[in-house]
Amino acid sequence: MTKVDAARHPPGDVARAPGRRPHGDAVARRASGAVGIARTGTSALLRRAPGAMRATRTGAQGTTNALQTLPDSTLRWLAAGSVGLGAGLYLSGAPRVATAAGVLPALIMGAAMVLRPVAAAAGHDHAAPRTSRTRA
Repeated sequence: MTKVDAARHPPGDVARAPGRRPHGDAVARRASGAVGIARTGTSALLRRAPGAMRATRTGAQGTTNALQTLPDSTLRWLAAGSVGLGAGLYLSGAPRVATAAGVLPALIMGAAMVLRPVAAAAGHDHAAPRTSRTRA
């Protein structure tokens, strides 16, 4: 046995049949373990997903309701600042995630303005509807 063979097959190592991978059993065990972990993680995710979605929806509705109480002029200024921040990040070469995070508040504020109920919007600084005066 040469030094190279001794390094490949340490003492006590069982000779392998030609074509058989030496670590095939270990790989199969690890793959089986990974599948089991993935299955456990998936079932835990599916159990928790409805609660997480409810909490997210409740939080988003609360944020939207709070933003809808602000006057349009305030929302516009805040949205403009958010767009400016996003533009600055984009021009400076910041990562896309940071740029998107800078612009995201503007989208949320715009959605709050658009989704504001009509009755609630009447009390804010919207332009009053013009009525035409007819001469009698």
